[in-house]
Amino acid sequence: MRVGLRVRIWVLSDGENTRRKLRLFSSPIVALLLGLVSGVLSAQSFSRGLRVASIVPGPAVKLQPGETAAVPVTVRIRPAYHINSNEPADEYLIPTKLTWEPSLLVWERTDYPEAEIVNYSFSKKPLAVYSNKIVILSHFAVPQNVPPTLTELKGEFRYQACNNRACLPPKTVEVSVPVSPP
Repeated sequence: MRVGLRVRIWVLSDGENTRRKLRLFSSPIVALLLGLVSGVLSAQSFSRGLRVASIVPGPAVKLQPGETAAVPVTVRIRPAYHINSNEPADEYLIPTKLTWEPSLLVWERTDYPEAEIVNYSFSKKPLAVYSNKIVILSHFAVPQNVPPTLTELKGEFRYQACNNRACLPPKTVEVSVPVSPP
């Protein structure tokens, strides 16, 4: 019994109405190659769609004119994964970073949590990572004339997630924190 895949391509010759039939490999190797290509494409689309870190919505931050507002951003990290800290152990690792769009508030600084120092079999030295849940705290100066129309702060959270075997491509997630003006 013969098992295989037969691929035929019809080719029109230059301007003529004649057709030629080309027969490509008639073997299980072609089927195997097609399966591998579809598997790789499927894995790539899965990693693009996998959200390892998600922003947990919090209550509105109350703004007081002339004061500093502490704006927490809580990030939940999927079990069996970790994300690099904001100061990773190696320069080739992509750091976690929270950035803010310009607003009426004046950004002063962002405080990241202390990283876990973990040994992994794939690394010769310990890595600085975050796992489970973290809270990043940004500080903003609130001007005296903050308008009541300011209702949210927008930013981006960038991270690279890894498990014990591989790292996923870096990902950027939009951040929106509600604020309540005085």
